Amino acid sequence: MRKNEQIVVAACADTMFPPAGPIPVSGVQAGLVAYVDAYLLALPRMRRLLVHLLFLFIQFSPWLFGPRRSRFTRLRPIDRFRVFQDMAFSSLYLRRIAFLSVRAIMTMGYFACPLVAAHVMRERPNTVAS
Repeated sequence: MRKNEQIVVAACADTMFPPAGPIPVSGVQAGLVAYVDAYLLALPRMRRLLVHLLFLFIQFSPWLFGPRRSRFTRLRPIDRFRVFQDMAFSSLYLRRIAFLSVRAIMTMGYFACPLVAAHVMRERPNTVAS
């Protein structure tokens, strides 16, 4: 994965899993950049190309749709969140699918992180059947 794409992945990771989120491990701390890099290498060539295009779409979609006419990586965290929120509820199918796709990739990587898994297991309520 190229450096500019790693920056997009890092921005997506910390937007979806911020450092001050409910789980105190950010997306970047969870190793999502390395996870996505390994994920891409495991994909067949055509699917890999589609994922590269997905991150390119994420990077430049604010130019077309807002909230600010800038690259995704240059937006403030709150504006990045708004971009994802707008994508999730967009009337355009392509934007909704792009959001669902990036969310799926980020979520798989986030919960594959041992630190995140350990935190989730510690926070799980004690559920003993009576």
